[in-house]
Amino acid sequence: MYYGEKVRLRAIEMSDLDEIMKHWNTYETRRFLYSAIPHSEEHERKWLEEATTSRPWNSGSMVLAIEDKKSGQFLGTVGLDSISTQHGRAEFGIAIHNPENHGKGYGTDATKVMLWVGFHVLGLNSIFLNTLVSNARAIRCYEKAGFRRAGIFRRALFTQGQFQDLLIMDVIADEFAKQHPGSTQIGSPNEKRQQ
Repeated sequence: MYYGEKVRLRAIEMSDLDEIMKHWNTYETRRFLYSAIPHSEEHERKWLEEATTSRPWNSGSMVLAIEDKKSGQFLGTVGLDSISTQHGRAEFGIAIHNPENHGKGYGTDATKVMLWVGFHVLGLNSIFLNTLVSNARAIRCYEKAGFRRAGIFRRALFTQGQFQDLLIMDVIADEFAKQHPGSTQIGSPNEKRQQ
């Protein structure tokens, strides 16, 4: 497991399917995930089967479950995709499923921990993401975690009844190291931050 100040990241399990399905198909959860179309439980089961057996260097992806460190409550998923050993790069993605858990700092903390995993465990050089320009909450989260704005894909996605721009953001290993100097991890199993 990997620990932040508020969350812990652990291996995702098939037993997480019921928790995933509780909020995954709500419009509030899906509207910023590039597809407002609901997914069936069978679709999510197949995705989960792939996610639980993937290995970063073989499949090019890594998905972890996000839990509240105090309560153990399942909060969502975070991952790296398109992992390239040649270029030392991966694409970041996160979903805090229950809208009631938005704005509580879980996303920022999980993002920092996943960046730490990408740079310190997988040895990546850069991690990037794309998000809707209109997704202000997510952009604040990503910037707090260390991402910087890198560019715009203009009118790249049709969602919420219109074409919208996608913001490209990235973070480089050296920049993350400056933000977290000497860090062996972002948090610890207990409540005290470890440096």
